Amino acid sequence: MRSVFVHRDERPREQVPMTPMIDIVFLLLIFFVCASAGQIRESVLATELAAGGEASEELPDREPPLLGQLWLHLRREADERTIVEFNNPQYGQAFDDFDRLRGRLLELAAVAREMPVILEIAPDVPMGDMIRVYDICRQADFETIQFAAEMPGLPESRG
Repeated sequence: MRSVFVHRDERPREQVPMTPMIDIVFLLLIFFVCASAGQIRESVLATELAAGGEASEELPDREPPLLGQLWLHLRREADERTIVEFNNPQYGQAFDDFDRLRGRLLELAAVAREMPVILEIAPDVPMGDMIRVYDICRQADFETIQFAAEMPGLPESRG
């Protein structure tokens, strides 16, 4: 009769240390999170999906968003009024009334809030008026509001 022989392996099984692999995965995760942090969010995609399995025959007409930059030039008049001028006449003329300016900026933001707003402020404009125009732009919900600054040694350029 044969005896049943159970083979016991006294050597420990070779194990792969997990700690270095976990460290590498963690570092890759941090890398991809940091690399994607500076990406521009795409908010204007003209895509409307049909519900269910229905095929859509007619695509909705969408007006293309206004491109370019909206420059607001703030200057001081001789009668101590602050005037705000747009860089493009189709956006409006010069405004000396902040309520009318607010209305125009709300209309523009409703159409293209991704359009960057750049404030160019003359040196004699009071700080309060500059902050008021900045606040109006924030209330209109523009995505980007920037301040124009001259770089020494370069010629002046306007948008």
